[in-house]
Amino acid sequence: MKEEIAIEKVSETWKVLVKKADNGFLLEWISDADDGESKVLHQKVIEEKNTEDGELEAMKDLLWEVKEYFGVYYSKHNNKNLNIEIEENKQDG
Repeated sequence: MKEEIAIEKVSETWKVLVKKADNGFLLEWISDADDGESKVLHQKVIEEKNTEDGELEAMKDLLWEVKEYFGVYYSKHNNKNLNIEIEENKQDG
């Protein structure tokens, strides 16, 4: 693993840990179990594909996961939405 980034909301219940690996990212978060007393550890792997855009695609997927974890969703009813996309630069010449 290369580095860890902790993202935390004011409440301790809104916390996700992002670990950077050589081939992508690992997200970890804890939620309450159905019994209301126990905690459940969740993990999600975001794999960096071995393609030209693999690193960008993995980062885009990571940002979408974090955005949705914190409840920021796209809605056609919103005046504004947060959109995470890969943009191709136009080359001069």
